[in-house]
Amino acid sequence: MKPVSIDITHIPFSRYGAYLAVTRDMDKDGTHTAKALTIQAVRRRFEEGPMFSLSFGTEEAEDFTCSAAPEALTVENEHGSAVIWLRDDDTLAVESRGLDLRLKMLHYGYGTACGENTFHLISATLGLHSLIAVEQGIPSTDGPIRTYEDNSVRDHKTNLVVRCEDGKALFALSVHSREPRPISLPILREKETDAIRREWEAFLALLPDGDTAGDFERVTWFNLWSCFVRAEGNYPNDTMLMSKKMMSSTWSWDHCFNALAMAHLTDGAAAKRIAMDQFSAPFWQQTPMGVLPDMWNPDLETRWGTTKPPIHGWCFGLLMDRFRFDRDALTEAYCRLERWTRWWTEHSDSDGDGIPDYPQGCDSGWDNSTLFDGGYFMETPDLPAFLVLQMKTLARIAEELKACHPDFEGKAAYWNGEAEAMLARLIAHSWNGERFVAKRSGSHEYEDQPTSLLSLMPLVLGDLLPQEIRDKLAAVLERDFLTENGLATEMPDSPKYRPNGYWRGPIWAPSTYLIVDGLRRGGYGNLARTVAERYCAMSAERAKGNYENFDALTGRGLCAPGYTWSASVYMLLHWEYAC
Repeated sequence: MKPVSIDITHIPFSRYGAYLAVTRDMDKDGTHTAKALTIQAVRRRFEEGPMFSLSFGTEEAEDFTCSAAPEALTVENEHGSAVIWLRDDDTLAVESRGLDLRLKMLHYGYGTACGENTFHLISATLGLHSLIAVEQGIPSTDGPIRTYEDNSVRDHKTNLVVRCEDGKALFALSVHSREPRPISLPILREKETDAIRREWEAFLALLPDGDTAGDFERVTWFNLWSCFVRAEGNYPNDTMLMSKKMMSSTWSWDHCFNALAMAHLTDGAAAKRIAMDQFSAPFWQQTPMGVLPDMWNPDLETRWGTTKPPIHGWCFGLLMDRFRFDRDALTEAYCRLERWTRWWTEHSDSDGDGIPDYPQGCDSGWDNSTLFDGGYFMETPDLPAFLVLQMKTLARIAEELKACHPDFEGKAAYWNGEAEAMLARLIAHSWNGERFVAKRSGSHEYEDQPTSLLSLMPLVLGDLLPQEIRDKLAAVLERDFLTENGLATEMPDSPKYRPNGYWRGPIWAPSTYLIVDGLRRGGYGNLARTVAERYCAMSAERAKGNYENFDALTGRGLCAPGYTWSASVYMLLHWEYAC
């Protein structure tokens, strides 16, 4: 089987189920790599940095080259080499030949020896326990040493040096929340990495392209496989994170794109199960009123107060196109989507005009889009469009259920009617004859010439939009937003355009896929293909990785490497458009 080579400056090194990952950063101009690896603890709060650095050389960090396959990461320089792998979900191992190792905790904490060649470190910042067992080598701790206000001096003992003994060093690091857990010994590199390789090859066999997949597709498939974590705490099922670097959590719309990608696995039963596990992820925390959390991780953090846009009906409709669902599954999906829909129509319509609003940009997923420069509680045109699609999916589910479930008699007609009424209100309220605008709830003030791609998102409605409106939106899209790399989120000639301005310019995967799908259903197949092909070429040839977003004019990857919704959208467009 053709090997897969991973550049860990683009994709974190990890494995399915693991709560640890290893990365290496580039300098700010992207020309040199750091002289240390970083060990990411996935169990952490959002925006907290890596847990450890790992460098090679006792007195000072030495430079090294780095290569990675799915089962192991190899470091080399003129003095020796080291192999790093993930023994299980919580444990990393390092075997070195000739390289002394320095492990440094990057957060405030304290440590102690707790047995022969065994150390217990506590990160007070992250709330995590680490155990380190040195099977071979000469370990010592060397600080950091800090002076406190009372002039006391304390050695925190969170920096560990392991010098080679008889030319070799071997240790394991295990990280847990709540309590430390013992490390199993001995460490058996060949046996353990062989098992990882077999796990990866089993997942690779589920890739629809099989042996014909190119190098970038296989690396992207690894990106998806390696971002799963095992079921724990708030995750009742194995769940794909956004990344195992900074964005090691799940948000209440990103999971939809990952669900759609997993629906393409060649094993139909596995495809349905894994796709539905990803789709269902936020609904385990849905409130009685229907709202979903903004983001959450297994057990350290769940964020409320903001949420994410209701693309879930659109997503489940696409899953219904691929799979047949039994009565129980459809009933569950109906109840979840109905509560989610009513949250928006009944509890997020501040002025009661029938057009729901986003309290702020984060609720839309487009955090700082220029449509939200108008203030808070904005009635942007994407929200009613998504709700129309969600209502249509509710009608479709009800139609399937009514034959075996008398309570659903008449509900299909009800939701179809609600969808038609919402679409009519959207056009009457937000269409100015040339484009859709965003209005401030209550006052209905608006900017007549919006420059954000978000104003074109009603294209997701496809042929549900009147032809005249579709034609005008498609023309604006192609003229004002389409670059050589895909769809900019802000018009490049807008004075508000910023190359790295988050949603004020860069290309994003979710907006790309939603619009491509709407163009296809709306009869603009050629334009949909152009957008898809440019996105794929940008990811594979210019960015050489799946980033949170991309420079719309250069194609360079910007934030958060190894981002799964970008990887999922790349694979979906690759399969659908052979690009």
